[in-house]
Amino acid sequence: MPTKQHRTCATLRRLYRIPRPLLTPLMLAALGLAGVARAQDASPSVDDLVKRIEALETSNRELAGEVVTLRKAEGDGWLTEARANEIRSIVSDVLADSESRNSLQSSGMTAGWNNGFFLESADGRFRLDVSGTVQTRFIYGYVPNGNAGTGPSAPAALSDTRENISGFELPGTILELSGHVLGREFQYKLKGEFTNIGDIPIGEDPVTNLGDQGSSFRLLDAYIRTELGEGFALRMGQFKLPFAREQLVDRQHLLAVARSTIVEHLGIGRSQGIELAWVSDDIRSMFAASNGGSDNVYGLLKAAGSEPLGSPWESDGVDYALTLRNEWKIAGQWHQFETMTSPPGDEYALMIGTAVNWQSGDPDLGSVSPSGPPNEWFGATIDASAMYGGGTLFASFTYMHLESGQAYIQGPFATSPTNIGGNSVWGGVIQGSFYCAPKWELFARYEIGDVNIPNIARIPAAAELSNGNLLSIMTIGVNSYIDGEDLKWSCDFGIAFDSFDGVWDNTANGWRPSGEGGELVFRTQLQLMF
Repeated sequence: MPTKQHRTCATLRRLYRIPRPLLTPLMLAALGLAGVARAQDASPSVDDLVKRIEALETSNRELAGEVVTLRKAEGDGWLTEARANEIRSIVSDVLADSESRNSLQSSGMTAGWNNGFFLESADGRFRLDVSGTVQTRFIYGYVPNGNAGTGPSAPAALSDTRENISGFELPGTILELSGHVLGREFQYKLKGEFTNIGDIPIGEDPVTNLGDQGSSFRLLDAYIRTELGEGFALRMGQFKLPFAREQLVDRQHLLAVARSTIVEHLGIGRSQGIELAWVSDDIRSMFAASNGGSDNVYGLLKAAGSEPLGSPWESDGVDYALTLRNEWKIAGQWHQFETMTSPPGDEYALMIGTAVNWQSGDPDLGSVSPSGPPNEWFGATIDASAMYGGGTLFASFTYMHLESGQAYIQGPFATSPTNIGGNSVWGGVIQGSFYCAPKWELFARYEIGDVNIPNIARIPAAAELSNGNLLSIMTIGVNSYIDGEDLKWSCDFGIAFDSFDGVWDNTANGWRPSGEGGELVFRTQLQLMF
């Protein structure tokens, strides 16, 4: 039985004696027939087919009438060979397009946009999601009287004496691939970012002068995750260790332009390892064994020494590193806690989380041999998150104790490893937000922290990094959700009430070490997610 494409071609052959004025309606009719052919797999009802046939018959009668009229007006000399070739070309293009689309549809593969670009097989066993984030921001920093830095013996990187600094940058340019293979129970994720030019590459010899490095693409996440059933899941690779909630939330879902200084130092970041997770309606637990947390507790002063991000197996000196986080969802849905905001209309949600991290081992000192006892690092945190559907409240407290048998200054100002003994640090964050209009959100955040390193003077270059000053920062700001978090403009303003010790250095987010209180930071950022 002839196909609809064949019937279309035969009809057009009979209509080769069609003048140029009928070329456009003929093309539309041919395209309509091709659309019918492409929709064959939609299984239309008998009534729909009858209606389509009647419509086509009506269109054919109208075209035939116009042909007769034009023939009477112009005679039989109107169809030239050039016009016939033109019609043949059009018919060939239409049928070729129809065949190619039918071939794609017969494969059953789907592609498009569903909160991100995706490509999926007909049976749903294979899926690829492609997404990314572009953040461009402006930062202005002011230190009263240009009294920046921490003193003459501090590392030069922390002795900036400029009173005012401002400029644009791209802090978060991210590409991400994720999805599943062989069924939804086998998932994967690859995520990387373009670093700023001043970033010190992780995984290289930390006591070598690395100098200024060019911008590069750095791997953040790379893991395979499999569902085990009964709420259990296992993943292996490189990922965020389950510790601080503010760090577990991706940067594009924060309230402020950047994370708090507290979590930038007391969050343990990413590592390479294996994680077992269990989730129920109200409880979620995650346990990871890894190469250790990323040590940024005191900035350039490395009291634990582990830098596992992207490092090879033989460079890891951690004997063991265990991280456990438990979350209790009292109300709401789990997905609500993937972001720090709660748009109007969302249901009420409340969650409490606790986590611990415990690790021990020799730091990766490159060509330098270990010279003291291992570094011990214990950390604990507790947090609470409330989502009110138009408002939020979040609070966290973190405490860390370290026994640093081999502490050192990292990078261009490297020192030999030194035993500085026991030291500790604590920090707290509290923040809240509310929507003053459907797409406008106001927020405020206060953070406080304190460091106790009794033997810091044993490392001369670190002697002035900690002067006993309390970290105390207040930040207020506004978010404009132009198109949700996919297109968002953020602006915030912060003040440090006390002088900013070098151990809290957070220059990447605008906060520089300073010799007196009153440091100001203004930041504004435009975010695009796709």
